[in-house]
Amino acid sequence: MITALAALGSSAAAGFALIYTGESMQQAREQLKLAEQGQTTERFGRAVEQLGNRALDVRVGGIYALERIVHDSPRDQPAIMEVLTAFVRGHSAQRGSPPPTTGVGAERLLPAAPADIQAALNVIGRRDHTRDGPHKIDLSYAKLFGADLSDAYLVGAELEGVDLTGATMFRANLTKAHLLNAKLSYTACRWANFSNAGMVKAVLTNTFLYDAKLDGADLQFATLNHTFLGGATLQGADLRNATITNPSSANFAGAIR
Repeated sequence: MITALAALGSSAAAGFALIYTGESMQQAREQLKLAEQGQTTERFGRAVEQLGNRALDVRVGGIYALERIVHDSPRDQPAIMEVLTAFVRGHSAQRGSPPPTTGVGAERLLPAAPADIQAALNVIGRRDHTRDGPHKIDLSYAKLFGADLSDAYLVGAELEGVDLTGATMFRANLTKAHLLNAKLSYTACRWANFSNAGMVKAVLTNTFLYDAKLDGADLQFATLNHTFLGGATLQGADLRNATITNPSSANFAGAIR
């Protein structure tokens, strides 16, 4: 009897030990999680401070520090994209206006976007868009002339009034983007996707749209003077009241005119 009671007591003690060990491990995991969150918050704060630094290299460092945080803490991506898009809108506003452009190839004469703005665009364009949630990229009225947005994922982006004069946008995905009053003169958009984009009153003078997709795009009142559209598709595009002068090799089959 005594032996049985001793065995029972030993089993109970072992059970309590396992429960205690399990609770301790859970508490340890929670403490580790809290510590990691605290470190992420601290890193985020330092990176944002760098964005306001007067030194260009410090600002660029802050931008790539934010990208690193996105990789380490995916749930913070929407907030970080908000910070970076606000940075681009605010800092690009200081650029003034692009210099006059005349003649084919003049886009190459435009100054490139400043290094910090370009760095922010790089991070925005190559983010994992599956983590965006309801968040939309908003670069409305940003002055991005001369910028490189090649391969950028800008599906559904808010780009009203954006100035992309002379920008490079090879293979950029702007499906369903909002480009009301956008300026895309001399922009290189080969293989870009503007399907179902809202491009009312957009200016596409001397724009290079070779092999681009403009199916279903709303181009009402848009300006397409000397636009290069070789190989582009415009099935279902709305071109009512658009100004079209000497489009190069354009195939408007299926477009609404």
